[in-house]
Amino acid sequence: MFTLSYIKQRTIPILIFCYALFFIYWIWIYSTGETTTFHNYFWGLFPQGIFPIIGAIYGFFLSRKWGVMSSSLGRAIVFLSASNFFFGIGSIIWIYYNLVGGIEIPYPSLADVFWAFNILFFILGVIELGKGMGAGYKLRTPLGKATLILAPIIGVSLTYFVFISIGQGGSLGFEDSTPLQIFINMYYLLGDVVIFTVISLIYGLSYKILGGKFKWPANILFIGAILGYIADAIFTFQEAQGTYYNANIGDLLFTSSVFLSVVAVGSLDIKGISSRVREELTMFAPRADKAINNLVLEIVQRQVHIIGPVAWDEAVKVQGITIDAQKNSISVTGDPKVVLEQLVGKYEGLFGNASLEICREATRKFIAQVPQEQIPQILK
Repeated sequence: MFTLSYIKQRTIPILIFCYALFFIYWIWIYSTGETTTFHNYFWGLFPQGIFPIIGAIYGFFLSRKWGVMSSSLGRAIVFLSASNFFFGIGSIIWIYYNLVGGIEIPYPSLADVFWAFNILFFILGVIELGKGMGAGYKLRTPLGKATLILAPIIGVSLTYFVFISIGQGGSLGFEDSTPLQIFINMYYLLGDVVIFTVISLIYGLSYKILGGKFKWPANILFIGAILGYIADAIFTFQEAQGTYYNANIGDLLFTSSVFLSVVAVGSLDIKGISSRVREELTMFAPRADKAINNLVLEIVQRQVHIIGPVAWDEAVKVQGITIDAQKNSISVTGDPKVVLEQLVGKYEGLFGNASLEICREATRKFIAQVPQEQIPQILK
């Protein structure tokens, strides 16, 4: 029986299956050597237009598990889903110009407005995801500060080399361009610079500490971003040479890029407790009297800031932690050392050392209040 719940649980497998079908469709189009047929224009309607919109809607619903805009990961999912949504709308408009308007390359057009938002929200989403991966903590180190300086330099240099020197033969391509075209060209160019810079910065700071069950969704997203960067470079080169046509290799990379983004966002899922209990846990502010209770509360609340209500879900699963929403209290029973170790393990299982670093920083605040024998070695 196909219920809404059934479809939600299988959204990602369905999208993967459909992408495989349209990849085969693309291979057939490419093998014919045709560049102006109906298939060239129609091919992108589903993988570039409809699928990203479906994935975005799924992402918006998924963000509720992470607190929507109340946590870094919640905001990351919202922004990345918005990015996919705008990409899909822009693609549908582009295809409308192709099929209905008879315009092969509608540039500039209304599609560019939506693609501009696609770039903006993608950047915002990756930045928020970087916070959840612990990149912010690494910025405080000497390596982090050096990376902060080097990443923009590398991003600008590489983008200039790829898009200007190679893509446009050393020219900015502003000859015979209208002010609107110049603005859009510069926006896309700067967008590529920022995307490459942010990806390099976050991944450079986080690759050693990124772990847990959400390591691969982050990797998939970054691979997709690189594919999008390459696809944009190919479009720039072909447009400058007058060789661009719909459903070429660049379009396949664009499609793969947004497809990986949808899969990455959809993979940031976790089975939690009921929404009613989650709401109760999110709304109350426990008043713990003992130092160990305060430490547990501090760890959970810091994780809430990064991953949202899921932090409460994971804390509830730890044997020895009691959360009473009605009495507005939290308490630790049993061996505090074991409880802390299990709690940290829950968070480490999500994002690896990134989550562990957050727990350690929370512990430093209570290091003088909690007996050393109650603190596990992993937090020292």
